[in-house]
Amino acid sequence: GRADLVVTDAMIDEYLAAMELDLPCFTVGAPPYDARIAPPDMVPKLCMNVLFQDYLHRDIGANIRAKQAFTFYAPIPVGTAVHAVGHLVEKYERRGRRFVTFEALFTDAAGHKLALDRRTQLVLGENFNIEKK
Repeated sequence: GRADLVVTDAMIDEYLAAMELDLPCFTVGAPPYDARIAPPDMVPKLCMNVLFQDYLHRDIGANIRAKQAFTFYAPIPVGTAVHAVGHLVEKYERRGRRFVTFEALFTDAAGHKLALDRRTQLVLGENFNIEKK
């Protein structure tokens, strides 16, 4: 999947309230940035349905997250236009269980890397003969 969004103050406020976070670096900003910075995992979480979950539920079926890792390359200030592309990296079986791994790369308008979200899902349904897209 693909996702595009522009980080706003309202988006950060809503995320902080939902996560019950009250950290000054996210609520009022922190030097050396002129704007507030989004919590590092906010943008990947906001894009999760479009990038992964809709595809998983539609084409693979029941699943549960087995593991996840983020790599953060740069902070994401308010006003940043973020573009994300997610893709299927691999599918495999281990000890009779089936897994699929996805990655999503988040970049700014200039193409600079912001974050990478890599997650592996345990496939609970029968639909495992999928092709990489």
